[in-house]
Amino acid sequence: MGLAVRVAGKKDIHAIVNLLKKGKLNVEGIEAHLDHFLVVEELGSQQVVGTAGLEILGNQFGLLRSLAVEPAFFDEKVGWELLRILLSRAGKQGLQEIYLLTRSAPFFQFCGFKEVEWEDIPSQVKASTHFQQYTPSLSTAMVYKRATTARI
Repeated sequence: MGLAVRVAGKKDIHAIVNLLKKGKLNVEGIEAHLDHFLVVEELGSQQVVGTAGLEILGNQFGLLRSLAVEPAFFDEKVGWELLRILLSRAGKQGLQEIYLLTRSAPFFQFCGFKEVEWEDIPSQVKASTHFQQYTPSLSTAMVYKRATTARI
């Protein structure tokens, strides 16, 4: 069984929505941000078995949303690789901080995200419709900050 990661297209919306619904994740607004979604596809069958999306908020911030993988295909390696590619694409777009809301903090901590207080989240991120649907008592807010090096 081989897997490939690619940028999502309009033909993938139904599969993405089904994956997110299985994971009890928010499906609102996917089409508006489809250019920033990735899918994991099983080679041969071309079945979409995973997805992750990014909502771009201004020039500096992003909101990770909708990381989901079919249980039969999930392992930390698949989730990590999907997230690594998404973060790399975000970096190429100049985004410095990627935020997320999760109930799976240990996985994201392993991937380099740090917990952040809700009060410390930029207003641009808090203004996201996706963000506003979550409650502090039910979700952990986290941030991934790109390493910046000072130039001499």
